[in-house]
Amino acid sequence: MSKLKPRTIEVEIYDQKYSIVVKGPLEEDKVRELAGEIDKRMREISEAANTADSLKVAILTALHIADEYRELRHKCDEKTAEWSRALEEVLKK
Repeated sequence: MSKLKPRTIEVEIYDQKYSIVVKGPLEEDKVRELAGEIDKRMREISEAANTADSLKVAILTALHIADEYRELRHKCDEKTAEWSRALEEVLKK
């Protein structure tokens, strides 16, 4: 199994340039897409919060994304439990 060589991808988020070191199989397009999504969310939050302070905007963005993640994870857990119950019922027959 060959090891992937670390590579650096330059991105810009909220007018700041970052060098992202990728050590795994994540494709450059995906890194740029994620950076673009973060940039978009930070700009939306900056406008809604009426602040340009990048640290505050970053923290608010992280909180919003964490909340969305938690909600999606909860929905997935509920759906998994529902499917498990349905499968158990089918296997009982």
